Amino acid sequence: MLEGLIEALGFVVYLLLELGLSFYNNLVGMAAGMLGQDPAAWSSAGWAFTKNVNSIFLAIGGVLTVIFFLMGFCADSMDIRQDFRVENILRMFLKLSVAEFFVINSLTLVRKLFALSTGVISKISGQGLTFAYKIPDEVYKLLNSPTENGITGGSDALLLVVSILLALIFMLVAVGCGGFILYEAFQRFFKILLLVPYGTLANSTIAGNHMLAHSAEAFWKYAIATILEAVTMYMALALCAMIISSGSLQLVGQQTGALYVVGWMLEMCLICWLTLGLVKGSETITQKALGL
Repeated sequence: MLEGLIEALGFVVYLLLELGLSFYNNLVGMAAGMLGQDPAAWSSAGWAFTKNVNSIFLAIGGVLTVIFFLMGFCADSMDIRQDFRVENILRMFLKLSVAEFFVINSLTLVRKLFALSTGVISKISGQGLTFAYKIPDEVYKLLNSPTENGITGGSDALLLVVSILLALIFMLVAVGCGGFILYEAFQRFFKILLLVPYGTLANSTIAGNHMLAHSAEAFWKYAIATILEAVTMYMALALCAMIISSGSLQLVGQQTGALYVVGWMLEMCLICWLTLGLVKGSETITQKALGL
């Protein structure tokens, strides 16, 4: 009688875990698929909107380029400490040409950068990495054949009842974390589509002196960090999935049987939250890692 109850409880725990993992893997799978896409391929309508806005900003950027050039030229020419020779004048006109190039081709240059992140993600996915959680073999054996693996007695049955409650909690955690991870992937695309047109305005400051040109530098640093953020997000998803699917994090010591199942589920909830935290903090990680 008790053995039959233990077998049934183990099967229920396994079904709940499979259901929770199915929800999580589907949501994260959608997010991971989006991370490897170019924004233009992800939403042609969104990219068309960005291009239309950029064309408007392009006219403004052209005017600002001339204004910033004149401001820099006047500031340098009136600076008594500046040795205003012919080569300095040529350098200023060279800056004007560089500014004009970046203003006109800002959209194209940013689009080229997208290939960097999509290419890296393609290489990572080609190494056999996965972002899907799966139940490790140890837990699978314990839940599908509990009595054959030492799960017997009333205390183990009680632990399996606790495991059912933990599995229900994990389902909520998995759906919540998976949903927020998908939201972060969506938000990144919207952030990129809104960011791109401002490159035209930021690059116009290159024509000015060093006091003005920091805007262009800040834009490209932020653009690179935002584009490469997808790589960090993808690596976080793959890393956490590999760790939790390989077995215990050794946080439960040398526990066996039903205690091992309970400990693994607690670790799994922790990894879900950790994955979400790493995905949300991927922009900060990328900026600090590259010094941007």
